[in-house]
Amino acid sequence: MYAAQQSGDSAKAQCRQGLQSSLLATYDVYVFLLELPHYLNEYLLSEQEIERKKFYPDKEKIRRLGLLNNNTLAKTVYDKTLKHKRRYFTANWSDFGESFPAITDWLFQQEFTTDYCVFDAPEPEQQLTFLQEFYRYLLGECEPFYLTMQEVYGAWDDDENTLERELEKTLASQPENIAPGLAYSKDDDEVKMAMLLFDLVVANSEKYEDYVKSVTENWDPGRIAIIDLLCLKLALAEFTSFPHIPLKVTINEYLDIVREYSTPNSGRFLNGVLDKLRVSLADSGIIVKSGRGLRDK
Repeated sequence: MYAAQQSGDSAKAQCRQGLQSSLLATYDVYVFLLELPHYLNEYLLSEQEIERKKFYPDKEKIRRLGLLNNNTLAKTVYDKTLKHKRRYFTANWSDFGESFPAITDWLFQQEFTTDYCVFDAPEPEQQLTFLQEFYRYLLGECEPFYLTMQEVYGAWDDDENTLERELEKTLASQPENIAPGLAYSKDDDEVKMAMLLFDLVVANSEKYEDYVKSVTENWDPGRIAIIDLLCLKLALAEFTSFPHIPLKVTINEYLDIVREYSTPNSGRFLNGVLDKLRVSLADSGIIVKSGRGLRDK
């Protein structure tokens, strides 16, 4: 959005397409994560075969290396991911096999892995519990995995929490009902909303600045952090063009963003300005919210 506002009209379409592609890439990364047990299992089976060929093979190690091979649920999930051809994030786990030894070392140190290895033929519920704990701890504690994702996906730090929530929702189903979710497409409501917000801010940038100027003393956009100014404009787009979104929800969303990405004082500044705008624009009829109590909640 910043690039679009700093560039000429010819670059706006390119920036818009870049935004859309980045949103759709999130779903591709989600599918990429669901594919991991399949490729990790291939690596474990290759290590198992090496161990089998030793003169004195370690039978317990051979058994342990087969832990994902007896998880038919992971295979079912992988089979379902094959229906989605990734277009916006095309990395493959087979290209990052050097990460698997470190991930494997981490995996075999986990208590949930030890508990799962007890079962020769785990029941579907046991398979599900293992996958849930695998992803929970993988995203939360496995540094080799974290470093790999930072390498392959530049927006990992921004999208990690969203992807973790989607994986949890996917694995919250009964085993027989598990299927990839999220399913971003150009027609998805969230994608369409993001693109509309982009269009509104690009088209109404000066008008939104005038709104902010009307409630701000000594207004000088050059003295405001770029993230803060863009969040003000995005919030104004939601205030004025999304009648069903409560004002307080909009304010809280952009407060979270500036607290994460902007200056230590940005939250207080943004909250004060948006609160003034909420009142003044509602009083002048520019903000019209549909639904009971939406002006104040």
